Amino acid sequence: MFGTKHLIILAVCVAAGTVMCIFLRKLDLKKWFRLLLYVGIVSETIKIFSFILANENTYGGYLPKTDLPFHLCSIQLIFIALLNFSKSEKLKRTLMAFMVPSCLVGGLAAILIPTSSSLSMPFVTFQYFTYHTVLVVYAICLLLKSKEINWTFEDYTAALKMLGLIALIAVYINSLTYDVVEYTVEGGEKTVSYVSRVNFMYVVDPPVSGLPFLNKDHGWLVYIAHLAFTAVFAVTACYVKPIIDKFKSLKSRPEKC
Repeated sequence: MFGTKHLIILAVCVAAGTVMCIFLRKLDLKKWFRLLLYVGIVSETIKIFSFILANENTYGGYLPKTDLPFHLCSIQLIFIALLNFSKSEKLKRTLMAFMVPSCLVGGLAAILIPTSSSLSMPFVTFQYFTYHTVLVVYAICLLLKSKEINWTFEDYTAALKMLGLIALIAVYINSLTYDVVEYTVEGGEKTVSYVSRVNFMYVVDPPVSGLPFLNKDHGWLVYIAHLAFTAVFAVTACYVKPIIDKFKSLKSRPEKC
């Protein structure tokens, strides 16, 4: 992280993201949804085949659990599909409200703190950074379209509800994909070996060790409280104007006699 290769890629991401913001921010939402769908399909195809081909003897025909699309950024693929194919405008609005902070903060975090595997193979590196850069650009464009979309306080609360729901789901998904092997040794003593541990949404462990705030130095409960605070703060920061407008409207209401 933050080695020469990573710094060069960061510079390319900033340049590419800036160019995309300039030329793509005027796209209407339907075209953005379709573009995201194409990017998602190509991204996942590259990831799947690159990983399997590089580890054919071990993972030929399937992906390891750690590469399933249940991280904050990869789960956006499900949201993107719903944006393209759902007929419910309310659902689309809720998804967009959540995707503003999750794509912006999640995408930036992924670019700044990449996984070790994302820097190992050229195709995977291209897929990883391109995908997350597009997510960040999408979130920025949604913010730039604030007047057109007219974000409200209700969108803010909807994003918080989605955040809580996804955090809860992440706990269950991590539990479902957590492999435990039990076996009995001589004397009837049972030994338990934890052989596969996943960390979707980082509700189990920090993204990397040594972070100043998101760490487990004081135990898991303190870590998860810090993670929740960071997530809520990120969502709130994206909806400062609607929150201020809401409080102004409450203050301007005439008092009842």
